[in-house]
Amino acid sequence: MYNLALGLGCAALPPLWLGARLGRRYAEVWPRLGLYRHTPEPGPGPRVWLQAVSVGEVAVARAVAERLWELRPDVKLIVSSSTAKGLERAAELFAGRALVAPFPLDMPWAAAAAVARLRPQVYASLETEIWPNLLALLRRSGAGVLLLNGRFSERSFPGYRRFRWLIAPALARFDHLSMIGPADAQRAVALGAPAARVSVDGNAKYAGLLERARTSDPAEAAALLKLDGAPLLVAGSMRGGEEAVVMEAFAKVRARFPRAVLAVAPRHLERGRAWLRAAAAAGLTAQSWTHLRPDAPRRPETAVVVVDVMGRLMAIYGLGAAAVVGASFVGLGGQNPMEPAAWGKPVAFGPDMSDFADASQALIEAGGGRQAADGAALGDFWLAALADPALALAWGRAGQGVVERWSRAAEAAAGHIARRLDRRGART
Repeated sequence: MYNLALGLGCAALPPLWLGARLGRRYAEVWPRLGLYRHTPEPGPGPRVWLQAVSVGEVAVARAVAERLWELRPDVKLIVSSSTAKGLERAAELFAGRALVAPFPLDMPWAAAAAVARLRPQVYASLETEIWPNLLALLRRSGAGVLLLNGRFSERSFPGYRRFRWLIAPALARFDHLSMIGPADAQRAVALGAPAARVSVDGNAKYAGLLERARTSDPAEAAALLKLDGAPLLVAGSMRGGEEAVVMEAFAKVRARFPRAVLAVAPRHLERGRAWLRAAAAAGLTAQSWTHLRPDAPRRPETAVVVVDVMGRLMAIYGLGAAAVVGASFVGLGGQNPMEPAAWGKPVAFGPDMSDFADASQALIEAGGGRQAADGAALGDFWLAALADPALALAWGRAGQGVVERWSRAAEAAAGHIARRLDRRGART
């Protein structure tokens, strides 16, 4: 039934060919259809194929690869991606160190051509990539098959469960499934994964996050903000519709800490003006980051700084007393709470953290994060952090401990690959 549906989908191949011709993307499209003759063959040595669906997973692949090469410097790595952006990023990160190839469609002939050309001894899918034809062909070839950094979110689980008849046999083909959290592991087993092959190893997406915090220099941001001892609160990756929540919380803080400063980083830079208007409506003086210079830093009367440039947020988190991450008060799944936690900063988030459920739950359980229902609850959290620095420090250290534990997930993933290579005696 699955392959019949794929066969019917072949009607889309002519438009795909035309799009490739018009977009001059032959090198990307033809391998997806099984035409790998222009893809170089991997060299001699143990061959490991990492599939990273898009840009975010490519970063995970890099973290896993670095740990794997520490264990097995002889590994010949193949990195594939399902998107053009993912391939571009992989080519940048793995230049000269790995073979980068487009991921094939799960048509039987395309998957068979990929396996025959790349000849992996271990195939590892990062996050949740389940392709029945490819998995069957890989097992038939004798390759070890792993699911690493696996997750089944609460939102996606019902959809997978409707197709359990197809998913369960595919999951049974994995030699091991390394899942991000306990809930992901439970869902994998419920979908048909053998429980004995499932482990919980954390999220390799956060590998290197502590190092990023340690190597980020907040000195430039500190000079532009010119806090002079004023406490800073940081609202990171905020989305449209969250202005009222944040301003309500900050107004509550200012009533007790009148020198407090708020740095707001909108997820989309074009929302900067909306945040300036929201601050003005709340009776607060605001400035844009783009208007700050070393010789003209934040004015003493400015309460809100709107960070309308890219690449500054990580350093600004390092200056904050506490933080909140956005997309969580407007039902958009939330943003990454581990970035402020990596600095040892207490972090809050709104009711919807479905895209980062594992991270937010781990922070809550450790005491390093707080779920706030609304602006009043967020204000209470910020007030508690400012009123008791020792308590805020304890919260921050607890969150940082979660990041430290999860940073070892890439090492666990590399260990699974190395052990699978050893079991297969992969030396050439």
